[in-house]
Amino acid sequence: MARPDQEKCRLCAKLNAQEAQQRHGLQGDGCWNPKYCHNRRSYYRHRGVRNSVRKQRRREQPAESGVPPSERVATLEVLAPAVPAAVVHWYRATKDAPLHALGAELWVGNDRVAQIEPVHCLGLTELQVKTLLVRILEVFSQHSGRKVERFRSSVELHPQNCPIRPCPLYPEVRL
Repeated sequence: MARPDQEKCRLCAKLNAQEAQQRHGLQGDGCWNPKYCHNRRSYYRHRGVRNSVRKQRRREQPAESGVPPSERVATLEVLAPAVPAAVVHWYRATKDAPLHALGAELWVGNDRVAQIEPVHCLGLTELQVKTLLVRILEVFSQHSGRKVERFRSSVELHPQNCPIRPCPLYPEVRL
């Protein structure tokens, strides 16, 4: 059986390498081991992509499994109804950290049909953030012509990945 995922390592993988070494190295909690941590961080950052590639390979390789053609299982496709699904992007270091920015996407089936560009949430109260989320769902409902009641998925991104410029994390250099 596979070893369970380490929450601490998953959160560490969101940080850049320098910040992770500072937080978990000799000056931090001391768990950083250069022999293992670079690979482990890469694993946690890319495991979703690797798992989807593995699934795709499994779907494509049943003919090469050594099973006689008469015993192979047929792979059938069922087209799912194209239902609008909203995805929210949280830009914050950890779930407990203050929210830096917020963005969203609307998907219908396998197609992204709308996107709300990230907006800074610095200084917003929890109630104001919830109101913003409700407004985003209303805009997505109007755009799709169907009621989008809630976010179906949530993506956690580190604030250093914030695409908004100017940004407090990246002050402009004035000459």
